[in-house]
Formats: sequence, structure tokens, C-alpha cells
Amino acid sequence: MKILALRLANLASLPGPLELDFTAPPLSDAGLFAITGPTGAGKSTLLDALCLALYGNTPRLRQAPGRDAPLPDVEGETVSTADPRTLLRRGTAGGYAEVDFLGRDGRRYRARWAVRRAREKASGRLQAVEQSLTDLDDERLLTAQKREFAELLPERLGLTFDQFTRAVLLAQSEFAAFLKADDNERSDLLERLTGTAEYSRISEAAYRRAIAAKRHVDALQAKLADDLPAEPEARSELERQAKNAEQALAGLQQQARELDTQRQWHGADERLRQAYHDGIRQQREAETRWQALAEIRADRDCRRLLAPQRHHLLRQAALPGEIAALEQAHRQTQAALERARVLQTQAEQARDQAARQLEAASQTRQQAEPNLREAREHTQALASLERQLAELESRHHNCRQQAETLDEQYRATAVRLHELQRRRDEWQTTLRQLMGSHERLDAARQAAQLTHDHAARRSLELDELASRWQESLRAELAQRQLSERLAGDEKRQTELTIQGKAARERLDGSEQRYATLRDFIERSRAARSESVARLRETLREGEPCPVCGGHDHPFRQRPPATPEAAQLAAQQEQEDAQLAEARQAFEQAQLARSELEGEYRAALASITRGRQELQQADERLTQARQALSGHPLHAELADVAPEEREAWLAHQRQLSATERERAERTLQELARAEAELSPLEEALRQGELERAQHEARSATLKETQAQLDAHLPPLRQERKSLAERLQALLGEHASADAWQQRLEASQESARRERDQAIEHCHGAEREQARLTQQAGHEAERIEGLRQERVTLDARLAEWRHAHPQLDDTTLARLLAQSEDEAAHQERELADADEARQRTEASLAERRHALLEHRRERALADSEAELLSEAVEARIVSLRETLDAQQTALQPELAAAQQVRDDAVHALRDDHRRRLRQQQGQAELESACAEQVRWGRINELIGSADGKVFRRIAQAYNLEQLLEHANAHLANLSRRYRLARGGSELGLLVVDHDMGDERRSVHSLSGGETFLVSLALALGLASMASGELTIESLFIDEGFGSLDPQSLALAMEALDGLQALGRRVGVISHVQEMHERIPVQIQVEPLGNGTSRAQLVSV
Repeated sequence: MKILALRLANLASLPGPLELDFTAPPLSDAGLFAITGPTGAGKSTLLDALCLALYGNTPRLRQAPGRDAPLPDVEGETVSTADPRTLLRRGTAGGYAEVDFLGRDGRRYRARWAVRRAREKASGRLQAVEQSLTDLDDERLLTAQKREFAELLPERLGLTFDQFTRAVLLAQSEFAAFLKADDNERSDLLERLTGTAEYSRISEAAYRRAIAAKRHVDALQAKLADDLPAEPEARSELERQAKNAEQALAGLQQQARELDTQRQWHGADERLRQAYHDGIRQQREAETRWQALAEIRADRDCRRLLAPQRHHLLRQAALPGEIAALEQAHRQTQAALERARVLQTQAEQARDQAARQLEAASQTRQQAEPNLREAREHTQALASLERQLAELESRHHNCRQQAETLDEQYRATAVRLHELQRRRDEWQTTLRQLMGSHERLDAARQAAQLTHDHAARRSLELDELASRWQESLRAELAQRQLSERLAGDEKRQTELTIQGKAARERLDGSEQRYATLRDFIERSRAARSESVARLRETLREGEPCPVCGGHDHPFRQRPPATPEAAQLAAQQEQEDAQLAEARQAFEQAQLARSELEGEYRAALASITRGRQELQQADERLTQARQALSGHPLHAELADVAPEEREAWLAHQRQLSATERERAERTLQELARAEAELSPLEEALRQGELERAQHEARSATLKETQAQLDAHLPPLRQERKSLAERLQALLGEHASADAWQQRLEASQESARRERDQAIEHCHGAEREQARLTQQAGHEAERIEGLRQERVTLDARLAEWRHAHPQLDDTTLARLLAQSEDEAAHQERELADADEARQRTEASLAERRHALLEHRRERALADSEAELLSEAVEARIVSLRETLDAQQTALQPELAAAQQVRDDAVHALRDDHRRRLRQQQGQAELESACAEQVRWGRINELIGSADGKVFRRIAQAYNLEQLLEHANAHLANLSRRYRLARGGSELGLLVVDHDMGDERRSVHSLSGGETFLVSLALALGLASMASGELTIESLFIDEGFGSLDPQSLALAMEALDGLQALGRRVGVISHVQEMHERIPVQIQVEPLGNGTSRAQLVSV
């Protein structure tokens, strides 16, 4: 796996767009590069962009609190602090991160992460993240879906997010802390670094499951004890009570059913009786309604006679009005015809007048045509003159403005030239002061550089001297502390020897006291036990005792006095207490002896280890003093009193720093003066050139302005004369076009009036012809209606003579009646007739049903008797008796029902308890098996804090980590190898140069610590990546605490990494690192939360 390129825009403090191409110079030629910049500038943002493009997340965001800590966003929205979209720069509408990488299959891919706001505006809401993966070799988009992206990328890259953060982003600084931690801290760090927190969770889960299984068993046992079923005798009694209650209830229910049957008969009789009386009432109502419709029945008969002649009668009544209306319309048509003849005459006169007006307008236009042509010629000439005059006046105005502008520019140029000359003189004076006695600038610069280099070398030598001196002091202090600690351990060993002898004597005494007391109590209890008393009764004279074998039995006839039971219990309790106290004293003595033995062994091991460490400390002290005496400045340091050396070193460092800073300032000021003078000289030359150009252009403008002043007055006089001649031709008209338009409008108006008069004349002719035709049609219609009236009068007179009962009043009423009213009366008669027939049939059915129902009880013989009032009264009496019987039976039935229900409920409740007991026993057996299983697991790996299994797992992880780390450490430094020792998770350093001596990791110097921690970080990367080759590495901060010697050693290690074919990026703000790594990605803060990243090669 190899990172090929990184691109980003608008992420955190980096606005971008920024592109880092690792396949192009200088990055492609550099195996080691640095990401530099002050703290907070945005160096980590580059790594955030790398993780965002690949995985849509960053290590820092995974540690954020998430939903419990929302951040405000635009439009009242909030966003989680763990949301990667929070990396989008404030005030921007969108951002992205893009990475090109070489996959595990050897192909090139591009992963892209992008976020934007709605409507592409900074005030819009945040939208969903977009992720895509592209195959660059085939230029093919593999996916743009987030879920598919999350599956495809680890497959093509070869690393998951957790593996990437451990294999590519090396946590070297965390391993530095890992080296110096104790076992508990080392276990926690190793768990976090390897991502194996599940072992702690498994240990805690095993402990919780064991506790939960135990609680579940206790709860089941308590539940079963509280829910016991009835004994067999009680169960039989419950069954007998339930059977008796059921039989008693069945008898009462049979009585209730018989009474219900009788009540049902009475209810049916009441319904039939009521229906019979309702039928009588309904039959009477229907007959009354039929009789009330007698008059309507008479009208129906007359309508049937009138129906054939109804149309003729209506036509006879309508004809007089129709004839009168038609005669009135004919008279109106005659009057309109007379008016049309008059209008036609008027239209012909108007037509002749309009023709004469049109001829006059045409003559007027022909007479004005010569004057119009002359006016148009004068107008065109005047317009041309106006344009020429306006153009000259505009040129004259522009010349004047340009002349004024040139004057202002000329004055400004003169002021700027004066200021430039002043600044040039000042910088020349400053440069002469900086050059001092040197005649040339190069000589002054070379002298300042030599001073700076000498001060820098002096500063480095002082730093090395201080480092060696401090190392000597630390070695001397360590040797003194180890000597004091060894003396203390030897003193402690002597004390523990004395305490051990005393503890052995106490243990022997407590053991003897416990054994004596136990034997005495056992003999006392054997003498007074009930089994001994029963054994005495079986003894026979002359026969041996089965206990002691003796033939003499003194207590057979006279046994010893036996105390009361309470006294025996109290005595036994007292004996148990004495025995427990003696046992406790013995166990405490054993524990105290064991603890002293453990302390003694620990003290002995500490003395052995202390002697070894003291020998090593003596060797380190000798080496440190030799290194100090070999330093070129040691003679100067030796001349200073020991108590004043630290102050002397600080003072010398300050003097060197001051001298170097003074030289740096001189170099900077020389460069600045040289840089300032060059543009000033160039600006002066440009200013002089601009001033000459201004003078030449000003002269040209003045000449042009004089020429324009000579041409303008004649043109203005010519324009005035031409305007006067044009006004005389036009007179009251505004222009020639307006004059012509007025003449054409007058002629067109006369033509329209003539055409309208012709049209009016033709319309009057058409209206006269139409009215003549209409009058003829109306006369013919009137004559036809009069003939129809005579025919109808004769026919209807003959019909009425044949039906004298239809007088004028009846005919008028029936003819005035509408069809709807007649149809309604017909329906009303039909409904009344149908209702009369239906009620008569229903009454017969209901009477028959009532008689049949009462014949079932044989209440009477004839139909009249069955419907008599006597039978009605008898039925009422029987119903009242039945109600009384049912009322008396209800309490008895309810009581029997309650007794039966109680007995059945008790029986069922006991049955349910029995089922629950069976189920509970099965569940208890399963829970007990589960408790045993989890109890065994808990004994092996369980603990409340997860420590047990975590230590087991982390011991294995540590073994694997050391194996990988030693493989890398062999490439970085062949002197050291890491090994386990001292404790379960303890670490030691094997020094091959010292005969494979095992040393504490605390004895490593700063550079050695960096080497070991870097090897551990690379080992973790190898564990995380498996067989995948990682060609791109990024190492975090970890160089700030290194002295110059350790820093040199760290740089050698980094050079060794790039020599193995890996491109290494170092993230650091240490200035010495920057000076030693030529290719850098510099992140520079610009203020207002904005930084600039640029690739430089120094």
C-alpha cells in the first residue's frame, strides 16, 4: 500500500485548494519529508484529510463525545461534535478531501470525500456526505454509494480504519509512555494501541454473567418455595367439593330452564296479542282513509272522459291571445318599414357630401408637396450640422478634462518621485552604516555569516557539553541512589531474618495449642454423646467393649451425670468458639510467616538486582565522565566551580545565542536593505519616464484644443441661419414629417367618412327589403290562425253537447290541473286501496296465529272464548305466578354458581401451581447448569474490572509485539533487543554490546528511547497490516524532548527507515528537525483561523 497524492479544500484552517503529489519532485525524490509548523497551525489537518478521504472519519473525531455535545450550525441547526462535517471551514459552501493510492492489487485508485451546504451557499444547511472510489488505471467509477464505498475501500487498500491508524499513522509518542509505564498502565496502553479492548469487556462480561446466573438460580429457588401445590389429601377434598357443587348447580339450572320455557310462551302470547290489536287498528285506519278520498275518485272519472279532448280545449283557449299578439307585431313591422325608407334617403345624401370632402383634402395635399420637400432638405442639413458641432464640442470637452487629469498625474508623480528619492537616500545611509568598515556589500555579508556560523557552532558545542555534564550528574545521582537503596535492602534483610525466627516460634506454639484443644474437646464430646449411652446399655459382663476393648464396664450400672440439653448446647457453643479462636490464631501465624517469607525472598531478589544495577551504574558513571572529559570545552568547564557550572553554561549559551541573533539580524537587515533599494531605484526610473510622457501628452492636447476653438464659431453661425429658414417654411407645424402626417391624416379621415356613408346606404337598403318580406309572412300567419279557430269551435261544441255533466267550472278546474297533480292523486288512490287490502290480510294472519298459540295450552274451546277477556285475565295471573317463582330461584342459583366457581377456581389454581412447579424445576435445572458453566468460565477469565483476561490477552499481544518490534529494531540498531521480564507485562532491554546484559528501559537515553519506541510503533504497524507491505508512514510528535545527541540518533533511525524503501513523513514543530530535513510541507498560520500549506525544498 502506498499513498500517491493528497488533495483538499476548505477543511479546518486550510482553505486550499491544496495538492501534495508524492509521485512528482521534490516529494518523489525524498524518502523522508517533514510536516512543519507551529502548534495549532493545522499540521494534523493534513492527516485528518487523509483519513477522511479513505474512511470518512478521523482518530480525533472518534474520541469526541458525540450526541451529548451538539454544536450550533446555521439556521438554528445543530451538528454532533463527532460528525466529520464539522471539519468544513466556517463561511464556505463546500469542501473535499481526495487521496490517490496504490492498492494491494498493484492498481491505482482515487478515494474522495466531499461535503457541501444547500444551494451552494455558506448559509445553507449541511448536506449528506458524498464518497466515491475510482479505478484510475481504467478511469472507471467503482462506486458513489457510502455503503458500497465502506465495503470496497478496505478490500482494495488492504487495511481497515483501525488498522490504518495503527499501521500508517505511527503512535511513536504513545509508545514512549508505554515503555516507562507500570504493568497496569502498560496493559491499558497496549489494549488501546492494539485495539483489543474486547478482552477486558469479555472478562467483565464473564464476571457479570456468572453473577447474573447465580442471582437467577436464587430467584428461581425462592419463586418455587413461594408457589407450592396442595398435598394429595387436600387435592382430593378439592375435587370432591367441586363435584358436589356442580351437581347442586345442575339441578337448579334445570328448574330455571323450565321456568324460562314458560316465560317464553307468555312473551310470545303478549307479542301475538299486541300484533292482533295493532292489526285491528291499522284495518280501521285504512278504511277511513279510503272513504275520505271519494271526491278525488270522482275527479279521476272526469279526467278519463276529458283526456281525448284535452289538447283541443287548451288550443281553443290559446288561439285568441296568439292571434292578437301576431296582429300587434304586424302593425309594428309596417311602422319600421316606413322608417327604413326615410333612413335610406338620408344615407344617400351623406354619401354624396363625404365624396366632395375627400376630393378637397386630396387637392390640399398636392398643393403643399413642394414646400414639404424643401423643409425635409433643410431638416437633414441641420441635423448633419448639429452632429458635427456636437462631435467637436465633445472633443473640446475631453481635451480639457484630459489636460486637467494629466496635470494632477504630473503633480502626483512629482510627489511620488520626491518620496522615493527620500527613501532611497535613507536606505543608502542604512546600508553604509551596516557595511561599516567594509567597502563592499559582499564582504560585509560574508563577515556577518562567519560570525553567525561561529556562534552557532559554539551553541551546539555548549549544548553537547551540557548534555554530557547532565548525563554525568544523572549517572552519579543514580549510582548514589542505588547504593543507598542497596544498603536499605540489606538492613531490611537482617530485620526480616529476626522477624522470621520469631514468627516460626509463634507458629509452632499456636499449632500445638490448637491440636491440644481439639483433642480435649473431641474426648469430652465422645464421653457425653447419646450414642455412648446407648452403647453402654448393650455391654455384657465379661465381653470386650467395642470401643476400647476393655472387659471392665464401670459406667454400665452407674453412668456419669448427663447435663440438660440447654447446658449441653451452651457448652458445645463455647467449645466451638474456643476451637475457632485457636484455629484463627494458627492461620494468622501461618499467614504472617508466609508474608515474611515473601518479603524476605523479595528483599533477597532486590539485593541481587540492586548489586547488578549498582555495577551497571558504576560503568555508566565511568563512561559519562570519560565522554565529558573528551569534550573540547571540558577544560573551560573544569575551571568553573562545580556549584557555578550550571549558571556558567546558561550564561555561555546566552552569549552564543545573543551573538548568533545579532549576526542573524545583521544578515537580515543587509538583505532587507538590498531588497528595498533595488525596487526603489527601479521605481525612480519608471517615475521619471512617466513624467516625461505626461509633458509630451500635455503639449499635444493643448494644440488640439486650439484647433477646435477655431472651428466651433463658424459652425454655430451656420446652424442658426439654417434653423431660421426651416422655421419660416414650417410655420405652425413642428416638423416636415408632422406637416405631412397631418395632411395624410386629413385625407384618410375624409376617405373613411365616405366609405362609412356608402356602407350606411347599403345597410338601409337591406333593412328595407327584410322588413317588406317580414310583413308579408305575418299577414299570411294571421289568416291561418283565424281559420283554425273557426274549425275548433265547431268540433268542441258538438263534444260538449254529448257530455252535459262537464260544465264550464269543472272543465276549467280539470284543465288548470297539472299532470303532476293528477299523477299524485292517482298514486294516492292506489296507495289507499293497497293499504286497505293489505291490512285486511294481515289482520286475518295475526288472528289465526294468536288462536293457534293459545290452543297449545287448551285455555278454551271456541275461537271467541280464546279471544275473550276471561282468558286474557287468566293468562295475566299465570304470568305473575311465574315471575314470583323466577325471582325466588335467582338467589339460590347465584349462590350455587358461586360455590361451584370457587371450588373449580381452587382446583384450577392448584393445577396451575403444579404445572409451574414442573416448569420451574426444569428451568432451575437449566439455570443451575448455566451457573456451573459460567462459574467455571469466571474462575478462569472473569473479573469485575476486566483485569484477569486483559492481562492474559495483553501478555500474548506483548509477545507478538516484541517479536515484530525486535525485527525492526535489528534494522535500526543492532545493539539492543526487547524482552519480557521482571513482571507479567514487564519490559527489559537486552544490550548485545554488554554481553547480552538485561537492562531496565528506564536506563535508556533519549535517543535510545526514541529508537525503541519507534521500533515498537513499527512492530504495531506490522501486526496491524499483516502481510501487506506499507510503503508510506507518518510519525507523530515525539522529538521535542530530545537533546542534540538523541536527535542525531533519531535522524539516523529515520534515514534507516527510508533506506528500507519507505516514504516517511515526520510531523514536528522542533526547529532542529526542520533544519535536517530538506523537503518540508510548511503549514503557516495567517491569522483569523486561516493557515497556508506549501511544499518547499530547503
